[in-house]
Amino acid sequence: MGRRTLLRGLTLAVAAVLPLYGPTAVHAAQAAATAVAVCGHTSEQPTLQRGSTGDPTVEAQCELDLATKPSRYTPIAADGSFGPATETRVKEFQACAGLSVDGVLGPQTWAALNTWAAQPHTCATQGTSATAQATVCGHTDTRPTLRKGANSVEVKEVQCRLNLAMEPLHYPPLTIDGDFGGGTESRVVELQHCAGLSADGVVGPNTWAKLVDWSARNTYCTPPRPAGYPIDGLDTAKYQHPNGAPIDWKAVKASGVEFATVKATRGLNVTDEYLATDLPAARAAGLAVAPYHFYTGTAADTGAAQADRFIAAVKATGYTGQRAGDLPPVFDLERMDDGTGRCPTYGTVADAKAWLDKVEAAFGRVPIIYTQKSFLDDCLGSTTAFSRYPLQLADYRQSITQPPLPAGSTTWAMWQYTDAALFPGIKAPATADVFNGTQADLDRLANRSTSLTAAAPASVPAAAAATSCYGGAVTVHYGEVRDFGPYLTTSRCNDINMRVVGGDAEYVVACVKFEKTGVCNRWTKVGWSWTTIATDVLDGTRFTVPNGVDLEGSSATIQIAF
Repeated sequence: MGRRTLLRGLTLAVAAVLPLYGPTAVHAAQAAATAVAVCGHTSEQPTLQRGSTGDPTVEAQCELDLATKPSRYTPIAADGSFGPATETRVKEFQACAGLSVDGVLGPQTWAALNTWAAQPHTCATQGTSATAQATVCGHTDTRPTLRKGANSVEVKEVQCRLNLAMEPLHYPPLTIDGDFGGGTESRVVELQHCAGLSADGVVGPNTWAKLVDWSARNTYCTPPRPAGYPIDGLDTAKYQHPNGAPIDWKAVKASGVEFATVKATRGLNVTDEYLATDLPAARAAGLAVAPYHFYTGTAADTGAAQADRFIAAVKATGYTGQRAGDLPPVFDLERMDDGTGRCPTYGTVADAKAWLDKVEAAFGRVPIIYTQKSFLDDCLGSTTAFSRYPLQLADYRQSITQPPLPAGSTTWAMWQYTDAALFPGIKAPATADVFNGTQADLDRLANRSTSLTAAAPASVPAAAAATSCYGGAVTVHYGEVRDFGPYLTTSRCNDINMRVVGGDAEYVVACVKFEKTGVCNRWTKVGWSWTTIATDVLDGTRFTVPNGVDLEGSSATIQIAF
C-alpha cells in the first residue's frame, strides 16, 4: 500500500496512538519510567521546578511541546529557563496525564512526559492557540541546507520540528538522533507535499521556513484528502478495536462517512472477531456496508475453500448481498501480510477466480476486488482477467489525483488513500477511502435504488428471437445487481432471451432465478445479439432476471424477451 505496500488491516502500532488520559495515562507513565532523551538533549531527569535551568530544562520544555501539541497547545519556548510559562505547561500536562497538579517535574511527571512525547496522546480537553515561539526544540538556530546522509545537531532540529509540524496521529514521530536517513527524508517529502513545495527531500531555505513556521504554531500538516470525490468511506478490522474498544458506528456515520468495508475472514481459518458486531452495526447506522476477505496463497488451490469459509461467516451475520445497504462482497488480493511484502507463494489467477466465482454465485453480486496495479503487475503478470470486476484500489501517494488502473480496467469504484485516518467513534487509526461517483451511484451499488424496475411488456418482432413473445427494457449501471421482474411465462413461449440494446457496455452477465427454487440456472454472457439464457421453461413459471455487471462500459440497456 503506497509507502509500505498493501497489507490492509496490518496494525500500525495502534496501541501507541490511542488518546489516553486519566488513570490509564498514569499506568502508562509508571511503565515507562526509564529515563530517555526523547528530544536528544540529555537523559538526565532531575526534579525541576520554577527557577531551574540547563539541559534538563531544555529537554523538558521540548518534550512538553511534543507531548501537548497533539491536543492543540501552542509550543512554549525551549530556552532552558523554567519560568511561569513552563510551570503553567507542566500543570496543564499533569492534568492531561491524570497526575497531581503541582507544576513540579518529578519522577512520575518525567515518566509520563517521556511516553507522551515519544508517542502521540491527546488530552480530554484541548488547548488554545497562543503566540508562536521561535525556539521550540532548543538545538540550534542555524539553518544550513540538509539532505540524506547528514549527521549533525541541525538534523536533530529538523527531526524535532518535523515531529511538531506533522500531525502525529497520521505521521508517527521520528527518532531525534541527528541521523538524516531514509525515514527523515520521507518525512521531509511529506512536509513538502503538504506545504506545496518542491518535493525533493532536501531541507533548503523554503523548507526550513515552512518547518519553522508550522512547528512553532498551533497547526499541522495532515494527509490531504483526494479532491473531487465527495463521498467518504473506511475499512475496519480487529485493529480498530484496541483493548476491545467498540466502534461507535453512529458517530462514524454522523461524521460524514457513507460506506464501510468490514473484515470478515482471512485465508482458510480466521474469522475476524468483530465481524458479527461490526457488519450489522455499521449497516444499522445507515452506512453502505461490504464484508471483505483477505486472500492467502500459502497453499495451492485453496480459493474455493477460502470462499466457503467467507460465505458461511458473512451469512451468519445476516448479509445476503441483496438487502438495501448491502455493497458487493470484497476480495482482498494483495501481497503477503507477514511483513515481507512477497507475492502470495501459491497465488494464481485461477485460484483467485475460484473464490470470485463461488462468492458471486452465492450472493448474486459481482465482487469488488481490493488490490493495487503494482501487485497485479508484479505478482500476476499484469493480468487482465479481473477487468470485469469493480475495483477498490489502494495507493497512499499524495502526488497523484487518482490511483493507477490495472491492465484491462477502465475505472475504479473506491480509492483507499491513507492507512492513518482518524474517525469519531473509532479508537485507533483506520484506512480511509473515497468513492468514485455520486451518492446515487453509491446507492445503486448498495441496493438502495428503486429506479430499476422492469418496463411494461412490449411486442418483440418474431425475427428478433425465434422463441420470444414478450419483452421489457431496463437499464443497468456498472456494479449493480438487480432482480428484474417478476415475469410470468405463458404457453406461447418456453425460452427466455436477453440482449443489450443501448449504453456503452459490450455485454452483461445474467441468469434466470426461478421463484420456486430461488436460485439461478447459470450465469451467461449476453451481448448485442439475442442470447438464450434459459430453455424449456414450463408454462406459468414466475421468474426474475438478476443482472451481473456490464463489462467494458459503465451502463447498458438490456431487453428481456420470453
